[in-house]
Amino acid sequence: MNYENRIVAFIDILAFANIIKDTVDDEQFITELYRVFERIRYLMGVSEPSDDVAESRRVSQFSDSIFISFNPEDEIKEFKYLLGELLHLHVELAQHEILIRGGISYGPMIHTNEIIFGPALIQAYRIENNAANSPRIILPQSLYKIDSEFNELVGDKSNDLDNLISLDEDDFYYLDYFDKCQKAESGIFTSDDEYIEHMERMRKIITKGLENKEPGIYSKYGWMKSKWNKTIKKYTTAKELEKMKLDGAKGLYDYFADVKPIVTSM
Repeated sequence: MNYENRIVAFIDILAFANIIKDTVDDEQFITELYRVFERIRYLMGVSEPSDDVAESRRVSQFSDSIFISFNPEDEIKEFKYLLGELLHLHVELAQHEILIRGGISYGPMIHTNEIIFGPALIQAYRIENNAANSPRIILPQSLYKIDSEFNELVGDKSNDLDNLISLDEDDFYYLDYFDKCQKAESGIFTSDDEYIEHMERMRKIITKGLENKEPGIYSKYGWMKSKWNKTIKKYTTAKELEKMKLDGAKGLYDYFADVKPIVTSM
């Protein structure tokens, strides 16, 4: 048996120990958390694989860790499909005030239904553990370039990852669940009202998180605050507001015309 080159995503649920602690005397919360994991399995194609999922995709889950990998030579569109699912997962888990982070890598590994190991998995773990220190799923620029190279090989120019990811200040790309998730191309929200509800939900999560002055925790929510405020700043410009008017997006116009940035400090 030999390694094969696979793209692998390692996803981790933040503060999982505290979440589990809260379930001890709360039967309703246990049921809700169980349904969350069922939803994760569904979105990742574990319980009911979608026709869109590449045959080479493998998914493993243990406690708060999720591993997804596939061979990009099997189906290059799988990369964008997977990123879309992970962006969707960001949004859905936020409805339960659950945050995730993760790393995505590419390289040699073995991933079967029973066994998973290899250099690519270690690299994805290191990216998640050392670089994705905020609630974000990140991929290095080199992986973004790999996707472009595969698209050139197959003559497919439709895999526009810019509709899902943004470049962070540390030169890692991250799945943007503040700005990019509202794009029609992401397929996450069916209406502007749903996106507005998401942004307000994120505001509440961030504001509550920033009440914790422990530096490690505060910095995570500080990162989220900066991304939330950046999105607000982008859509409250006169140009963007005028565009919303012309597009007939009254709900978005009313929201961004009135919304204010989050202002907090240590």
